[in-house]
Amino acid sequence: MGRDSRGWVPLDCILDGGPAARAAIGLVVLANDTVIEPEVRRFLPLPGVEVYSSRIPMARDVSPESLAAMADALPRAVELLLPEDRLDVVAFGCTSGSMVIGPERIADIVETVRPGVKVCNPVSASLAAFGALGVSRIGLVTPYSTEVNKRVERFFAANGLDIAARASFHQDSDVSIARIREEDILRSAVEIGRLDVEAVFLSCTALRCSGIIDAVEAAIGKPVVTSNQALAWDALRKAGEKQTVPGAGRLWMQ
Repeated sequence: MGRDSRGWVPLDCILDGGPAARAAIGLVVLANDTVIEPEVRRFLPLPGVEVYSSRIPMARDVSPESLAAMADALPRAVELLLPEDRLDVVAFGCTSGSMVIGPERIADIVETVRPGVKVCNPVSASLAAFGALGVSRIGLVTPYSTEVNKRVERFFAANGLDIAARASFHQDSDVSIARIREEDILRSAVEIGRLDVEAVFLSCTALRCSGIIDAVEAAIGKPVVTSNQALAWDALRKAGEKQTVPGAGRLWMQ
């Protein structure tokens, strides 16, 4: 075994695809969101699929104005996602922010920073999920304030959804939204799901929903779509992968 002039032994190696050999997903996370990262990873427990996060400034109070302000900070957040390595998808992790900023503008910003990388967000992902499930008459559960709820209703209605039932926890920050108990989310989803709806949508990446999807679907006999579930599902498929995940609901069978 030879050595160089300083005594180091040269070693042979082969470089493989690394930890994200199948898919590298970049996730833009609100600075005060403590839920989305564990939720998304729970939906993607797949070898060779990895999620890498960058945080974006967000005011404590969730309002149309604070949501819109994230557009200015989005380029820098995207720049920090594996700047020297491959990315297959950039996922913007805010449901109401995607509606206020607009999915098209988000995609344009990401394309400017990371040309050619696919883009998804919870809103476009949820619309795709409803299409895959063949539903358009939904029950909507949100944690938002009245002003943000108005934006959510208008956006979905403009995209052809019939919001047949609606309910809100009326919280004004991601800090409080993240502390809504799972049992309260489950109870509310079941109550809405038993009304005249085809599916239930649980809106917000800061809601802890990953552990209750199967229970709600079993109780109401209808599909459940959540922001983080749809975002992970859409990101994986945009990365060219398809995988069923136990406990992730009917959507992941599509």
